[in-house]
Amino acid sequence: MHRLLPRLVTMAAERNADAPAVVMDGVSLDYGTLEARSNQFARSLVSHGVRRGDRVALWLPKSPDAVVALYGIMKAGAAYVPVDPSAPAARLAYIARDCEVAGLVTTRDRAASLDEAFAGRAPMRALWFADLDDPRAETPRVAGLPGVPWAALASEGAQAFHSPALEDDLAYILYTSGSTGEPKGVMLSHRNCRVFTDWAAEHYGLSPRDRVANQAPFHFDLSTFDLYASAYAGAAVYPVSARIASFPSAVALRWAQDRLSVWYCTPSSLVLMMTRGGLEKHDLSALRVLLFAGEVFPNKYLRQLMALAPHARFANLYGPTETNVCTWYDVDEAPEGDAPLPIGRACPFDEALVLDEALRPVPKGGVGELWIRGASVMQGYWGKPERTALSLQTLDIAPGIRDRAYRTGDLVRDRGDGHLEFLGRRDHQVKTRGYRVELGEIETRLAAHPAVDEAVVVAIPDDEVTNRLKAVVVIKPEAEVSADQLKQHCAATLPRYMVPEQLEFRVSLPRTSSGKVDRRSLAESDTSKEAR
Repeated sequence: MHRLLPRLVTMAAERNADAPAVVMDGVSLDYGTLEARSNQFARSLVSHGVRRGDRVALWLPKSPDAVVALYGIMKAGAAYVPVDPSAPAARLAYIARDCEVAGLVTTRDRAASLDEAFAGRAPMRALWFADLDDPRAETPRVAGLPGVPWAALASEGAQAFHSPALEDDLAYILYTSGSTGEPKGVMLSHRNCRVFTDWAAEHYGLSPRDRVANQAPFHFDLSTFDLYASAYAGAAVYPVSARIASFPSAVALRWAQDRLSVWYCTPSSLVLMMTRGGLEKHDLSALRVLLFAGEVFPNKYLRQLMALAPHARFANLYGPTETNVCTWYDVDEAPEGDAPLPIGRACPFDEALVLDEALRPVPKGGVGELWIRGASVMQGYWGKPERTALSLQTLDIAPGIRDRAYRTGDLVRDRGDGHLEFLGRRDHQVKTRGYRVELGEIETRLAAHPAVDEAVVVAIPDDEVTNRLKAVVVIKPEAEVSADQLKQHCAATLPRYMVPEQLEFRVSLPRTSSGKVDRRSLAESDTSKEAR
C-alpha cells in the first residue's frame, strides 16, 4: 500500500496539514482538508456500492473538488476515468459503457445531455454532482438514476480511510484516440505512475516551497506529474482552468502573478505564450524548473525562452500515454541551429530498446523502432486483448531473459552517446496540441456521414501547434454537404482537438502506384480550396 497514489496526500498531511495542496481561482485547499474530504468521498463511494477494481468517471471542469474526487476514488480502491470536460456527452457515454463505470462525478448543467446520451439507461450505480454544495438543492436525475449532492459528503467520516487497493491495481484509465475509429482506454496502475512521479520529484528537487502549475487537463497524462509529484514533495499545485488556458496572455499573466516555480506543458503552449501571450513582459524570476513534452520544441523559441529564464532548469521529456514519461533530456545549454533536441536516455525505471522489423537490436547510429520495457509500462488497453497483444509483446531481451515491452511506433536513432533522437512515426498517428491522434478515428467519423464517399485526414506542420488537421473529402454523387456541417458532425462525438481545422473537397483522391491514397501529396497540396 505504500506505493498507492492517495498515500502521497496522507503522508503530506501528516508532515504539515496546514500546507497548501491545491490553489485555484482564489480557493486554497490545505493537505489536511484534502485528506479529510477525500476520505469522506471514499466512504460515500463505498456506501453506494463502489468496490476495489471498479471504475469511476470524471466529467467536470478542473476544481479543487475535482482533485478531491480523484483521490477519493483511488482511496476506495477504484480507478478514476477522466473524460475531456469539453467532449460531447456521446463520447462520455461511450467511455462509460466501454469500461463499465460504477459511478460518475459531474456537474448539474450536464445532466440533461447525459440523459439523452444514455438514452434512459445509465450504466452506473450512482453519480455525484460536484457543484451542489447546498444539501437542500434539488438533485437532477440521469436516466432515472438519482444523484448525490457534494454537500452530502459532510455527513461521512473524515478520519483515515484504509484503501483496499494494491500498488499493481488500476489507478486510472486514460482514453486516447484509436486507429479503428473507437477510443481506447490505457490502463495504468499506481506503480506505473509513481515510478515516474517519485523519480521526477526527486530528480528536479521539488520541495514544499514549490508552486507547481497544472496546465494540462486531467485526461492528459502530463497532469499526473503536476498532481502526484507535487503531493510527493508536499508542494502546492495550481490548476489552470480551461477558461484561462484558452488565452495565452491569461496563462502568461497567471504564471507571473502566482509566482509559479515549476511548469510542465507542451511546447505549443509555450510557443503561444511567447508569440501571442506577451510572456516576455512578465517577471519569471520565480521559475525554477520548466519541463516540456508531447511535441518537438522549435529551437528558435526554446532559445528565446531560455533567455527569459536563464536561472531555470529545462528538460525535454518523452513518453506515450502507455508509458507516461520513459526518457528524459536535461537541456543544459541553449541549442544551436535547427536540429530537434534529442529525447534523451531511458529513465532509471525503464529500458529503451531500438529494434529492427525482425525485433533485433539496431547498431548505434542506425534507425529502428523504439520499444520500452520497465515499471512504467501500462497493463494494457481496457477490453481490447487483440490490440493489447499487438502493442505489448514478450521479447528476448538477453540470453535467458524474456520480458514484456511496449511498441511505441516511433522511429529513433541512438546517437552513440546514449541519447536517442526522434525521427518520426511508422503509422498514421500524429501529434496536435500535445495529444496523440489516430487519423483513422477521424476518418471513420467523417466516412459515417451519409454524404461522404471517401475521407482522408492529414497533418499540416505548424510552428505554433505542431500540426493542424486537414480533412480531404470526396462527396457522393448528387449529395450536398458543407464544411461547417462536417465539422459539426465530427464535433458530435470527437473532442475539440480532433475536429479538422481545414476541409477540402475533391472529385477523387490521389493514389500512389500501389493504389494507396497519396497522403504526402495531400499534406503538401494547396489548402486554399476550402470547402463549399
